[in-house]
Parts: sequence; structure tokens; C-alpha cells
Amino acid sequence: MLESMFVGLIVVAATGYAAWALTPAGSRNRCALRLAHGLGGTDAPGLRGRAATWLQKLAKAPAGGCSDCPANTLTPAERAQQNKQRE
Repeated sequence: MLESMFVGLIVVAATGYAAWALTPAGSRNRCALRLAHGLGGTDAPGLRGRAATWLQKLAKAPAGGCSDCPANTLTPAERAQQNKQRE
């Protein structure tokens, strides 16, 4: 019984992480900031304030994806020019 609960907790945590990491950065940040605001913001007392602070840090942290890639800083015109130079 305890093993099943432990496995279920691991599966839920892995599913949550996968959903968080695969969500586009803009949506992920909006969701985290809304949750932080719903908890009362960083000025809330106790656990709610710490959770809101953690959510805001989480919203700003890179999760590894296209938005974190250095090549993503190029504008479309710069990217097209770079592709022409390679050809």
C-alpha cells in the first residue's frame, strides 16, 4: 500500500514537471505569477509568502528550451542573413 502511494507521488511529480517544462515560457510565467498573486504575493505572511516568492523565482528561471537557446536572440532578419551566409 505504501509503495503504491510512493509510486503514485513520483508519477504525479514527473507529470507536473513534464507539463511545466513543455509549456511555452510565456504561458508558464503567466501561470506562476497568477498563482503567486493568488497566494497574496510576496508580502503574505508565513508559508503563503514563501510559496509566492518561490513561484516568482520559478517563473523567471529558465527551464531548458528554445527560449533559453542563444540562437533565439537573433531577429528573423538576422537569422535569414545568417542562413544566407552559410549557403
